[in-house]
Amino acid sequence: MPSPAPLHPAPTTIKLLLADERLVVREGLKRILTQPGMRVVGEAATRDEVLEQSRTADPDVLLLDPFLGGPNILSLIREMKRRHRRCGVLVLNVEGEDPDALRILGTGAVGYVSKDYSRRELLEAIRQVARGASYVSPSLAAVLIARMSGGKRPRHEALSEREYQVLCLFGSGLPFKQIAADLGVSPKTVSTYRSRILDKLKLKGNADIIRYAIEHGLGLAAAVPARRKKSPTDPSQRL
Repeated sequence: MPSPAPLHPAPTTIKLLLADERLVVREGLKRILTQPGMRVVGEAATRDEVLEQSRTADPDVLLLDPFLGGPNILSLIREMKRRHRRCGVLVLNVEGEDPDALRILGTGAVGYVSKDYSRRELLEAIRQVARGASYVSPSLAAVLIARMSGGKRPRHEALSEREYQVLCLFGSGLPFKQIAADLGVSPKTVSTYRSRILDKLKLKGNADIIRYAIEHGLGLAAAVPARRKKSPTDPSQRL
């Protein structure tokens, strides 16, 4: 579902940065993207590499795996938009459903292509994003329309970004100290976020938090490996 009003002309050659921790996925994408008017100028397997490659390669479009940054994916997108305003972030989900797609789009990504994409759709999405327009896969567009029409929104959308991160880490089964270390805060601060999560989600304790996170697919550290075992890892083999 492309946006009808591009913000600027597409570059003559669209420079692409591929961000996925799996080499086989990046190699598959490079085969797909060997097209006139497109050039892969960098690859990244971590958050730090995304930021460094963006600085040196100056891409027009970042193709980003939504699971690369774990619960920190939202802050990575915000940082990209702050540092490289003309680089469009196109989230490419080759795994399956992402329960946080709408939050990702609200953070600053201008495109989201879900698992049922075709080669043609991917190339069109890249061209749209390179022009400054937006693109959302039809399957996700249906969800967006339902939400805008008053469909029920999950309670965790009311959480702040940090509260959301704590919820995801709880869902991964991590203890307080490990969550605090991962987020660079004190265990007492994690406890404060826990209290806010309990209040906003109307839950009673840790077991309820973990159950909620798992039921909504938010325990990313636990969920991503399971998805990847079941999913094709080379996108070029599916298109």
